[in-house]
Amino acid sequence: MIKQVLVVAAGGAIGAVLRYLNAKAFTHFFGTPLPWATLIVNVVGCFLMGIAYTLLLDKYQVSDSMRLFVMMGVLGALTTWSTFSMEAVLMLNYGEYFKAGIYLFLTFFLCLSAFFVGMRLSA
Repeated sequence: MIKQVLVVAAGGAIGAVLRYLNAKAFTHFFGTPLPWATLIVNVVGCFLMGIAYTLLLDKYQVSDSMRLFVMMGVLGALTTWSTFSMEAVLMLNYGEYFKAGIYLFLTFFLCLSAFFVGMRLSA
């Protein structure tokens, strides 16, 4: 159990740093991390989770530790449902209904599509 916790923690540290660097880069190049930086990490993370699901669970026999490291650790920390929820609620609170609607639609549609495409490409 302790080994698995450490494996998830190590992967989580990498995923969290990648998410932080994405937000910083997005702010540097585009001026604001909200909400598009979150959308990007969620879509990319879902795409990679689709690939990881197919490759690590179906196609290849990898260790439980590797699956935990990649899927729960790195990709779990890279993507963020809590930040997505906060950003959507803030847009609604500020009366930005159209922007919130587009953000909600794009997040759901692109993340589900990215996961599906990731699975198909790696099958």
